[in-house]
Amino acid sequence: MKLWGVVAAAVSACAGVASAIAAFTGGTAQPSAAPVTSAAVTVAPPPGAGPAGTSTAVAPAPTPTVASPVRWTGKWVLGLEGIDLTKVPPARSTSFTFFRPAAGRSGSSGMMVKGTVARWTGPGEPTAQGCRDLLLTQPHDQVDVVGGDTVCVVNENSPIAVLKITDTHYDQGSYGELDTEVTIWNLRMTS
Repeated sequence: MKLWGVVAAAVSACAGVASAIAAFTGGTAQPSAAPVTSAAVTVAPPPGAGPAGTSTAVAPAPTPTVASPVRWTGKWVLGLEGIDLTKVPPARSTSFTFFRPAAGRSGSSGMMVKGTVARWTGPGEPTAQGCRDLLLTQPHDQVDVVGGDTVCVVNENSPIAVLKITDTHYDQGSYGELDTEVTIWNLRMTS
């Protein structure tokens, strides 16, 4: 008898969720863009009630996060002249005005990324939205980097990008260079 009480409580909870969803969406039953998953629940009836029955409860799947399209991806040697993230493919400065983000020396042998930057330390690969959130909450003017580091970057008018540092070269270029793998998304700081 206790098992039937548990099943009744589960069915009641599902009905409550369905009612809340209907109320939230205005009470109309419209097709969902997200796939719907279902789970089969096998329940043993009370003794003497016959064989086990199966009922199917349908629960909505979580809404998937929409990924920002990639605007450009490739290898890039980042130097003092910086990278123009607004161009496809990106561009280097050809005048005395330098772009940010840019590479720079740090101390007697280290390297840094200068500009609006935030080191990615989250689990998994960075996403456009993850980098945007990080740049909004933990921005820096520069961060020291070593090979293997991942840094989210943006310029005031540019799309958001991520730099994966593959190697550092303190003695190359005008002020050191960084070998990077760059991904630039379409997402910007202000939408």
